[in-house]
Amino acid sequence: MIRRLIIIAIATVALMACSGQKRLEQYKDVYTERPTTIYVAPVDDRSQHKAVRETKDSVYNASISIAAKQLYLTAADPLTDMGYYVLGPLASAQIAATETRTGKQLRNENINDYSTELGIDAILFIDLISWKQTSNSWTAEIEYTLRSTHTGAELMHVWVNSTKFLHTDHKGNPKPLSDDLRFAERYGCDLETAQRCRLVEITNQYVLRDLPSGERARVYDAERYVQSHPEYFYLRIQRDGTVELFRTDQIELSNEN
Repeated sequence: MIRRLIIIAIATVALMACSGQKRLEQYKDVYTERPTTIYVAPVDDRSQHKAVRETKDSVYNASISIAAKQLYLTAADPLTDMGYYVLGPLASAQIAATETRTGKQLRNENINDYSTELGIDAILFIDLISWKQTSNSWTAEIEYTLRSTHTGAELMHVWVNSTKFLHTDHKGNPKPLSDDLRFAERYGCDLETAQRCRLVEITNQYVLRDLPSGERARVYDAERYVQSHPEYFYLRIQRDGTVELFRTDQIELSNEN
């Protein structure tokens, strides 16, 4: 149910005149290499945790750690929906446990062994850079990089600043959406953690579903000429749950709404 609601939200995206390149231009290396199997590397969580002095510090740290796990666990679904084969969590955990190279080495050095020994065509790296929040909004900076194991080429790079807003009551307290309440109840988490988890899940859906369709999906030639999102952009999940995309020069206007 949650996944269906997310996809519906993605379908209502308003581009707000934010034009990127056509998909054929934005993902020319993806069309050239046609990757089939993708390995999602463990999320690099760079967000700053608080020094634990009070209970609320521990609560905050637990909340952002859970959101980082949710970011990793929900990256496979949109890729699978787009027709790619994504290694399951058990196989991915085994690969991560036996990998002796650092994340920096995997991003910059030869990774042909993932292709020749494991049959993996590309590795998806996700960096959770930072969290910010106000009384009724949560913001995450996330960077996505898809790297070919055959050529070492960067097949995709996206930086997104993603914010989820809520209405407030007359006392200024945030009023969660019914979807937020259902999520919190389903996963047994507090409402703040639910906001963060829904934020990263929707961001994954939006960013990764922009990729060209994989070989396991029905591909239409017209897809190549659909407008793609920019490499750097701002994603706003508004108070009613709709999703909007903004260029850097539009973000001040979006924050006023």
